[in-house]
Amino acid sequence: MKKQKLYAAGLLLLLLVWTSGCKPTKKINAPLSLTWEMGKIHPEEGTYENSFILKNFSDAPVGKDWVIYYAQLPHHIQQETSSSKVKVEWISGTYHKIYPTAEFASLAPGDSIRVTFKCDGEVPKTSHAPEGSYWVSRSGAGKGQPLPVEMRIIPLAPTKAQTAFLHRLYETNARLQQHPLQELRPVDILPTVKQAIPAEGEMLIENKIALSFHKDFANEGKLLKEKLEKTYGLEVATEAEESILLEYLPEDQEVPNDEYYELDINNRQAIVKGKTSHGIFNGTQTLLAMLKGQGETLRLQAVSIRDYPDLLYRGQMLDIVRNFTTAENLKKLIDITASYKLNTFHFHFSDDEGWRLEIPGLEELTSVGARRGHTTDEAECLYPAYENGYDPNAPTSGNGFYSRTEFIDLLRYAAERHVQVIPEIESPGHARAAITAMKARYEKYIGSNPEKATEYMLHDPQDSSQYISAQWYTDNVMNVAMPSTYRFIEKVVREIKEMYREAGVPLTTIHVGGDEVAEGAWSGSPLCMQLMKEKGMTQMHDLAEYFITRVSECLQQQGISFGGWQEAALGHRTETHAALAPRAGGIYCWSTVAEWGTDEISYQIANNGYPVILCNVNNFYLDLAYDAHTDEPGHFWAGYVDESKSFSMLPYRVYRSSRTTMAGHPVSPDSMEIGKTALTALGKQRITGVQAQLFAETIRNYQQVEYYTFPKIMGLAERGWNAHPIWENLSGNTETQAYEQDLVQFYRKISQKEMPHWVQNGIHFRLPYPGLCLKDGKLYANTSIREGQIRYTMDGTEPMEDSPLWETPIDCQTEVVKAKLFYLGKESMTAVLEQ
Repeated sequence: MKKQKLYAAGLLLLLLVWTSGCKPTKKINAPLSLTWEMGKIHPEEGTYENSFILKNFSDAPVGKDWVIYYAQLPHHIQQETSSSKVKVEWISGTYHKIYPTAEFASLAPGDSIRVTFKCDGEVPKTSHAPEGSYWVSRSGAGKGQPLPVEMRIIPLAPTKAQTAFLHRLYETNARLQQHPLQELRPVDILPTVKQAIPAEGEMLIENKIALSFHKDFANEGKLLKEKLEKTYGLEVATEAEESILLEYLPEDQEVPNDEYYELDINNRQAIVKGKTSHGIFNGTQTLLAMLKGQGETLRLQAVSIRDYPDLLYRGQMLDIVRNFTTAENLKKLIDITASYKLNTFHFHFSDDEGWRLEIPGLEELTSVGARRGHTTDEAECLYPAYENGYDPNAPTSGNGFYSRTEFIDLLRYAAERHVQVIPEIESPGHARAAITAMKARYEKYIGSNPEKATEYMLHDPQDSSQYISAQWYTDNVMNVAMPSTYRFIEKVVREIKEMYREAGVPLTTIHVGGDEVAEGAWSGSPLCMQLMKEKGMTQMHDLAEYFITRVSECLQQQGISFGGWQEAALGHRTETHAALAPRAGGIYCWSTVAEWGTDEISYQIANNGYPVILCNVNNFYLDLAYDAHTDEPGHFWAGYVDESKSFSMLPYRVYRSSRTTMAGHPVSPDSMEIGKTALTALGKQRITGVQAQLFAETIRNYQQVEYYTFPKIMGLAERGWNAHPIWENLSGNTETQAYEQDLVQFYRKISQKEMPHWVQNGIHFRLPYPGLCLKDGKLYANTSIREGQIRYTMDGTEPMEDSPLWETPIDCQTEVVKAKLFYLGKESMTAVLEQ
């Protein structure tokens, strides 16, 4: 007892130092540490074992008055813990807690407890391990004050899937290496230009170039000047021997679309022509791309280029809710993707775990909804999630929002680069942050101004519905029967529209979500039951149909079209479809996996009258891991996505876009279309674009945003611009050969032009690790990045830049081979091959 009192006094002293603003010389941690390891996998049950080891590393016993909180991507706990002294409990979303039971007495210094419990699913990746752990004492001087808990993750062993992937990667690379390498010309850029007719000569630019432009293209001239100076070190003047001119095409010239441009280069001048400033911008990006990968003396090949995109919507979505990304980083991302002629940014600023945009008059959305930290009632912040910890005021990726001023500035910045920003108000599901914030508003005003307290409520206090969402929330669905829900939507829409007006940027579309409303939502709400009775509704889907109809009407009155995930256009009555389709700016179709039987949805929706944005999960979900490597971050629920998957997507032959199963096994594209919904002539016209999604559950910083994005998004940039590759209408071996030859050239452009450009401009990207194979006692290795070097070891150590260079098959009798790819001062993850 005396030791416990002394420990409590010491802890109080440390807490006083910690909370006083002074900086202690040593980081203050909780007296317990956590070690996590992946336990046994039970494939027959579809379960795995989580194992925690709690150790007392302090010099005093630890009693039972404590709780340790941690985050882990949610899995249903199938079985109680192996220790009766400690209980593990899921709270909400990724939020869990560990706490002692009545049988726990104390834990002596140096002692530990192992806790093992079964969960459904699997954890084949380190990015799905527990994180963000902290301790809270329930008694004594430090009661209620969170302290960080030191957590150690025992590395995951390579899985059978990872070993199999190594072999398949080797086989894929080997097939590609059978195709002849074609020398890259300066005009061989990404995305590929439609037509390039070479001419005699070239323009040499040593250190100075003149730039002139029509006054309507002053913005494009300014951006071009900045890039020429900053990226290529050129002096841009009004007069020089070599020059660039930006000007209009003849008024009577017909063009395929507004983004069409012409670029003509001779020995002295490069002329960019277009009907619109957007076309001019596209031409300048081609001009800049032709300069990539060159030395001090820049050369522009004499050429006549005629170019335009096949799809007018080429977008990227970034989730800044789960992982907050600053405006400056977002500008960097928009600038990079605009250089590849992507023209839409889908701004995913609201979801269950946060609300990231200031809305005047609804300050709780950001004072509560933009912060995550330790709380018992969420009156001042949301529960912690992911690794972001317990401090709602810390500069972590769990906290933060864009002020009106920042967002208006971002809109202008994007518009200069001809990027449309589409904001997403997630509703009626995925709305926990907004719901919780409006609950806090209710509590703040109910005693002084009941009308104000209930004005924007999103939940029914009498609702007893029981459900669990895809991300494991039980309270994330707006109540669609309450007038205050629609007042909330109208208020947010008005404020967003005003921000666009101040920015001088048109607001054409607001994405309203509409996805993943869990079964059971609304079933226990008296208000919803009353609405169903009044409207003659017979099924719960009718409530979702009612909601999307009302919201689309609200937007229509403001002159705004609605966007929504595919669920927003599924299962409605014929008359509802007829009303909704003309109001839709785009239905974002993501569930395109043949193994789920959902790959026909996008074409069915297009045939039903809606404009469709193809967001194929198996081609364009950037948050799916590149592959099965245990240390490769990302999700795996829909398989794996790398740059070849995005490259292989065919907008008008969508069933042929999957060349592997979710597990990575090859499939024949020829067999994938049989018996499937065909696009009608009108349906084909409604395929308006493609979009990549980057949800951020496994992302913790902006560097990871770039890692997930590059080079994976390059396939989308190519396919949005060129929707009809030469292999689109081929079949059999002829198709395979044409596809692989095209893919080889795609990789050459990435490795020779884009990767050096990314290094030069501080853009993080992923290098693929080598494919490995053992045959007849020899080690074989290869890579899709042929300019790189494969280094290997056979003694279990990590390969370094001075490790042996793999060049030809070598004798290999060791149990473990490790290899890495080295290129441009970067290195890949380690490929591990075990015999």
